[in-house]
Amino acid sequence: MPPSPAPAPPPPASGLLSREALGFWFLGLGALGLVRAWMRATRHGGFATDTVSLLWLVGSAVLVVVGAVRIWRALRSARR
Repeated sequence: MPPSPAPAPPPPASGLLSREALGFWFLGLGALGLVRAWMRATRHGGFATDTVSLLWLVGSAVLVVVGAVRIWRALRSARR
């Protein structure tokens, strides 16, 4: 009895969400971090930050920028 042929590989994912899931993940984590930093900074009324709040704010902003750049580059390369 001859061996059965190997199954065909699945087609590559072509949607933006599947191609750039990491970018969307960074963008979502950064947005949640910005909300958390804002809540921490305005906890007692007004905008009073401490070192932890500033680190959280800067790190979240970096994540948002990295996620947005990854998504933008994926969109730009898809148009070509």
